[in-house]
Amino acid sequence: EEEGLGQIRAFFGPELQSVLSEATDEISRGNTTEELLVNLKEKVDRVINDYKLDDEMVRSYAGPLYNRAVTDIGMNTPGGIPSTEEVETLASLRKLLNIADDETYDVHLEVFGGAYKKGIKEALGTTGVIREEFRQPLEDLRDRLGVSEEAAKEIYMDAIGERMKPMVEFISNEMERLVLTKDQLAQKRGTDYGEDYFKDGSKASGNLGLGTDGNIMSDIMNLIDFYVENGIVQKEVVGTKKVEKKVPADEEGGEEKTITEEEPVYESTYPITAIGMGCVDEQVAELCYRQFVVSSFTDQSPNAARYEASKATFGGILGLSADKMEEVGSSIGGMVYDNYITQSMSTKGALDQQDMMFLANIQGKLGISAEKGEEMLLDTQKKIISEEASALFDSGLVTPEKVKEFREKCNSMGLDLETDVGLTKSRLVSMFAMEITPGIDSGEITMESADLLAEIQESLGLTEEEGEEVVAGLIQERANGILADVIGCMLRGMEVVAVESMEKLVQYAAFVDGDLGLDVEESNANRACNLFESKDWSGVDEEAKEEQISLLKKALGISA
Repeated sequence: EEEGLGQIRAFFGPELQSVLSEATDEISRGNTTEELLVNLKEKVDRVINDYKLDDEMVRSYAGPLYNRAVTDIGMNTPGGIPSTEEVETLASLRKLLNIADDETYDVHLEVFGGAYKKGIKEALGTTGVIREEFRQPLEDLRDRLGVSEEAAKEIYMDAIGERMKPMVEFISNEMERLVLTKDQLAQKRGTDYGEDYFKDGSKASGNLGLGTDGNIMSDIMNLIDFYVENGIVQKEVVGTKKVEKKVPADEEGGEEKTITEEEPVYESTYPITAIGMGCVDEQVAELCYRQFVVSSFTDQSPNAARYEASKATFGGILGLSADKMEEVGSSIGGMVYDNYITQSMSTKGALDQQDMMFLANIQGKLGISAEKGEEMLLDTQKKIISEEASALFDSGLVTPEKVKEFREKCNSMGLDLETDVGLTKSRLVSMFAMEITPGIDSGEITMESADLLAEIQESLGLTEEEGEEVVAGLIQERANGILADVIGCMLRGMEVVAVESMEKLVQYAAFVDGDLGLDVEESNANRACNLFESKDWSGVDEEAKEEQISLLKKALGISA
């Protein structure tokens, strides 16, 4: 039988190919009339009937001819969209060649699918949402291009996915940047990030770790709106449920009836997801969902209800299962408390009465005892201050003013800088030296400022001996440096500058009653003292003058 079919093709195939090709070429020229179709049909049928050719053989020759015609039109059509006449030409070819519409979907998809996708992207516009008035034109375009509904849906989803992907990636990157520390992010991405990559020293910012500066919640809601308004969420029937309904009485004075009916139960499905597209892994998706739930739980703005209603939709868009969303939701309790404190502390520096009332409310909602709440508050404050300390001292921009502000903040919160914040003894000593140095340099801090020094020293957790050692070392270090400047300036004949340095040396000498422990050659000491005595003392009373000269002599080791 197969041999016979082969012989039939060999003998009659060329004749069939010829008549079909001529007919196809003629119709492809356009201006197809009903009469032309009838005449061409007669020629084709004559060959088929004369040689008793079966439908399968005819289709095997007709199909490639139609595909070639579609391809030719696609190649010569501006924008890839056939004109009305070309659409009619293809319809005439299908009628002539006896080809059903569904048999041509593949070639139409291959040739015109790109044009349909382009049309979808143009309809999305700048807003990313296809308006209602564009939906019917898109359907008309699909019909004109001869693309099946199923294929058109796949193209639509593909176009939506391409538009959605950068939105998800932006949210994911911002969420990681704003929630994870620099080290955590570097470990996750395998890249080292400088401090300038983080807004405020690698600590979470914004509402409960969400960066309000980056409008992450707004970006998430834009993603949800994009997804929902473009009709991506699918509703599937997963079962039925029985519901009771009230039926009014049939007549006046009759009794109202209650009937039971079964109604379908729908479940939302999400054909495009962030995990499915490979934009995020499940860990990042869970992080994004967790932070969104936290924000929706604690947000006090008019958007709070909208956030709350969008949780399941956002989880579905991310690609999380219902079980995973439930698991995340059940673990939110402690995190809500912790993150609220973090947010308040990072923006205001301290909790106010309104914050404490909110936390009390959260305790009730989450079943947290007063003792546990106090413990969580203290632990969170310790964590925040520790992170703040790391950011402050690792930035290289620490100043005496910032050190004082940080110290006073810790004192006001009742935190011990060493045991609670985790600062080393050497760091505390360095903080003490940095804070008192400007006062010593300006002369505001003297030996008579014992109370002030004691206050700073005690608040840093240093002993009296440790404080005195710091002060002595600081004075000695600065005095030696100034002495070197004085001698250097005198050697260079820069007497005015030398006197200015000696005035600074006198300030330090007053701090320790002249005993600076300096080692000075007698000639340099005498020259410096003579130069200092001969300076302009205008505006200085005699007693102050004599006191300063006496202090300098003591410091330089000159006998009175």
